[in-house]
Amino acid sequence: MIFRTCENLTLPKAEESFFSDLLVVGGGCSGLAAISAAADLGIENSLLLEKEESLGGRLGKSTEEISGLFAKTIQSKELLSHFSLFLENYGVAHQEGVEVEEIYVLSREALSIVHSQGEASAYRYLLKAKTKEGERFFISKALVLAVGAFTPEENAAVSVLIEEEKKTGSPRLFLTGQSLAPSQSIAEAVQSGGAVGRMVGEMLLKEKHKQGF
Repeated sequence: MIFRTCENLTLPKAEESFFSDLLVVGGGCSGLAAISAAADLGIENSLLLEKEESLGGRLGKSTEEISGLFAKTIQSKELLSHFSLFLENYGVAHQEGVEVEEIYVLSREALSIVHSQGEASAYRYLLKAKTKEGERFFISKALVLAVGAFTPEENAAVSVLIEEEKKTGSPRLFLTGQSLAPSQSIAEAVQSGGAVGRMVGEMLLKEKHKQGF
């Protein structure tokens, strides 16, 4: 995964891009928890991207018993079933087999591609991804990365980006799960994802309230 500025990007047409308020990259335990928590707050225009052909990550493979999340200890696959049912009931959009290759921070000048979408200045990130159908672009107001541990190069790049985000006074990029701390257990990753999802959800709802939606 490469982090770039928009000067290096040939901008796609608006009709060639998928727009969302919240984009979560990584459909493992922390990504599922993040998008579920945001949906539970009322965020409807969200999208979950997973590079594998199915959601779940460690949840679909681990035999770890998970305690501290519910009244009783549950199996990893039980938790995956819980998340799957939640996404279905809430109508949360998700796409599998999508490998994000490049992430761009959009400048105000670059945002001309979304003028026809309204609220153009609110969109911050553009992701270029590879799918079975070919190249796809995803544009979002807020971005959560729940992709597992970064390479040293990715970690350095994302750290710089997060510091730049903090300077804006309105950060839109968030890390959760093993992207934040590689040694996190499943329970810790779920708790991390849930906390980030609630924080992002509250931020987006507050912005919509200010805009009168």
